[in-house]
Amino acid sequence: MWPRWAERWRRPRPPRAYRAGATLARLQPELALAGAVCTTQDDSSMTCTVGDGLHFTVQERVESMFLAHTVCCEFRLLVPVSSTLAALPPARVVIRHTGTLRRQGIACTVEGSRDEALLAIARRLETDPLVIRALLPLDFRRCELYLAEGCWQLCIEHFGASELVTTLPPMRRYIRLVSEQRTAMLSSLQVCRTLLAA
Repeated sequence: MWPRWAERWRRPRPPRAYRAGATLARLQPELALAGAVCTTQDDSSMTCTVGDGLHFTVQERVESMFLAHTVCCEFRLLVPVSSTLAALPPARVVIRHTGTLRRQGIACTVEGSRDEALLAIARRLETDPLVIRALLPLDFRRCELYLAEGCWQLCIEHFGASELVTTLPPMRRYIRLVSEQRTAMLSSLQVCRTLLAA
C-alpha cells in the first residue's frame, strides 16, 4: 500500500471551510497554459497528460491549523520498475536541495533499504545533469520517491499551486504556479520518468 494512501485512514477529517477541488480548479488553467490536458478524477484529484506522453496525477492535500487550513497540490508520477527492483521491500528516497544561502545541487537520502541497486538510483538522481537542471530551480516543499508494488511513485509538493484559507477573518488566498515553475515542474517529472524507466 502506498504510504500516502495509508495516511488517509489516519488523517483527521478536513476542516469545514475546505472546498474539495477548489484549488485544483485554480491550478488546471495554469497547467493548460503549459500544454497539459487535465481531467478530474474525483473531488480532490485529477489526471494530466502532456503532449510527449507524460502522464501524472495531482492530488489535493489539506493541513489544518488554528482557525485556518492550507490546501497543497501534490504532483504524482508512476513509473514501473525493473524486475530487480520489483523484488525489493518498500523504500523511500527523500530528495532535497543542497546549499545554505543558494541552491547548489541535489541530495538524496534512502530510507527502508540499503540495496545497492536502490543506492545507485539515488546517486544517479544526485549527479545526472538533466535532473539537476530541472530540479534546482523548482520551488518544492517536499520531493519524495517511493518504491512499492513494482512501481516508483514520485511525489512533489510545490510551494505554489496552494491555497491559504482562514475563518477569522474569512479569507482565501491562492498562490499561483507561475510560468517558470510550471516549466520546471513538467521538466522535472519528464527527466525523472526518463531516468527511472532506464
